[in-house]
Amino acid sequence: MKRKIIKQGHNTLTMTLPSDWVKKLNINAGDELDVHENSGCLVIGGKQNGKHKSTTIDITDLSVPMLWRFFQSVYREGYDEIKLIYETNKKSYEGAYDYYASQFEYARLGEKPSKKPAFDMISGLVNRFIGMEIIDHGEGYCIIKEMGELTSRQFESSLRRIFLLILELFDKIIGLVENNKIGDIRVCKTIHAMDTNVDRFIDYCCRINNRINDSSFQENKPIMFSTLFLLELLSDEFKYIARHLSKSKKNVDEISSFAKIVKEHFEMYYHLFYKFDRIGTIKFGENDFKIYNDHFKWKESVNKDANSIRGHLMQISKFVFCLMELRIEREY
Repeated sequence: MKRKIIKQGHNTLTMTLPSDWVKKLNINAGDELDVHENSGCLVIGGKQNGKHKSTTIDITDLSVPMLWRFFQSVYREGYDEIKLIYETNKKSYEGAYDYYASQFEYARLGEKPSKKPAFDMISGLVNRFIGMEIIDHGEGYCIIKEMGELTSRQFESSLRRIFLLILELFDKIIGLVENNKIGDIRVCKTIHAMDTNVDRFIDYCCRINNRINDSSFQENKPIMFSTLFLLELLSDEFKYIARHLSKSKKNVDEISSFAKIVKEHFEMYYHLFYKFDRIGTIKFGENDFKIYNDHFKWKESVNKDANSIRGHLMQISKFVFCLMELRIEREY
């Protein structure tokens, strides 16, 4: 569509807003709209959080992983109210957390997957997502609603929390390796719980990123979504490391020094994310080459779990480099 520019006074130019768009967003005279300049374009945002979004998900016959994905998707998309419909004849559901781990890894370590009534399973699912509460439930349904308001300040504090939680995961893994904490299912569960906390804040940031439309978010939205996605994949690697530690029967402290180098690599990215500079970027590139050089010079260990853990640490370093690419892109 095109709009004609109207001159008002000596230095003011105005144009009309499309009537359908104004009616759709319930915009009235005197309302404030956010206007964001992007190269040769102006992006006009509507009123924040002005529209209530609700949806219904029928979880009948959905596997737990698919139920999880459906709920996560509508949560990230910013829905205020979600109604879950479930089969009343089904007496029990498997827990929503660590589904594959409980089916395979935990089972190999001697623990049977637990089953829960539908409402208990859904309660566990909802508690995983920040700001959501069950407000009503009856025969075959639950209604979940957001209890609070999303702001850009919450995004910044949650993003910072993600970085700090990942650094805690590094410290935890290094401590387990150096203290020979292996062959114990509790190792796996501890790291899973820490990774779940990272995922909670990543989902929350995605939700805010979808809901907030002011100028501070418009320009970097695609890059930020990609950053959050890679941070989630990076954090998942710690779960895989924990599984090897839980199954290992031999000391794996030989990979401790490499784990510290990869942690340092992530810390460099973390600091550059918030305070980008050329000298730091040059050092980051040198460190990345050092990691690759160290990895390919390393001779495989007779301990297969140590080899696997090192491989996951190498994968983390690759994710860190991809994250750095996105950070550089933000400068242009």
